[in-house]
Amino acid sequence: MDLQELKQKLEQIKKQGFIKTHRVGDTGIGKTLEDLLQIKENNIPLPDIKGVAELKAYRKDAKSMLTLFTLEPRPKGGDRDRLLLDNFGYSKRNNKRSKELHSTLSCRRYNNQNLRLSVSKDKIKVNGKGKKLNIFWDMASVKRKFEDKLPALVYVLVDRKGAGSEEYFHFNEAYLLKDFSFDLFKKMIKKDQIVVDFRMYYRPNGSVRNHGTGFRVKINKLYKCFKSKIRLI
Repeated sequence: MDLQELKQKLEQIKKQGFIKTHRVGDTGIGKTLEDLLQIKENNIPLPDIKGVAELKAYRKDAKSMLTLFTLEPRPKGGDRDRLLLDNFGYSKRNNKRSKELHSTLSCRRYNNQNLRLSVSKDKIKVNGKGKKLNIFWDMASVKRKFEDKLPALVYVLVDRKGAGSEEYFHFNEAYLLKDFSFDLFKKMIKKDQIVVDFRMYYRPNGSVRNHGTGFRVKINKLYKCFKSKIRLI
C-alpha cells in the first residue's frame, strides 16, 4: 500500500473506537493492529519511502523499554568481554559461573558494577570507575545497524482500557518516522532515554558466553531518534 492508503485505513480504524484485543498480553496490541490492517508480517511495504516500514504500536501509558537492536562494541573479540568480566563482573553462589555481567549502563551515573556511558562527537564510550577502557561504538556502525533494523517506522499510539482478555485499544494517533539521526540518538543517551545492556558470563570451561549487547529505549521516546515525523492520523 502507499501512504495515502495506509492513512485511510488508519483513519477507518480510529473511527471504530475501542477495539477488543485479539491476543492476551503485551503483544496483543501489535497483533490486533496487524489484523485490522490485514497484514501478516510486522512491516508494511511503502513505495513512498522506497522500502519497508516497521510497524510498532504502543500503549500511551507504557513505561517499559524495548530493545532497538543488539550491537557489540569495538574492539572485536573475546578479549574485550574478558576485560569487562574480570574487572566489573560478579559471581553468584547459586550457579557455576565464576563471573557474570548482566548490567544496564546509562550516561548520567555509574551503575552498581561501576560502569557508565559517555558520548563524544562520533562515539559512544564505555567508562569504568578506576579503570581506563577503550571500548566504544562508532557513529557509522550504530547508524548502519539502526537503519538496517528500522529504516522507517509506522509508530501507532493507543489509549486503552480494561486488562487481560478484556483489554480494549483505541488506535487514535500515528506517525511515519524516517531519517535516523545519530545526533538525536546521542542526545537520548545523554538523557538516559536510551541505555545499553551487557549480558555475558564465563562458562565452567572458562570460555565466554555473550548473549548480545542490547540498545534499549523507552517506548514513549522512540520517535525522538528520527529527523522526519509525518503525522498520519
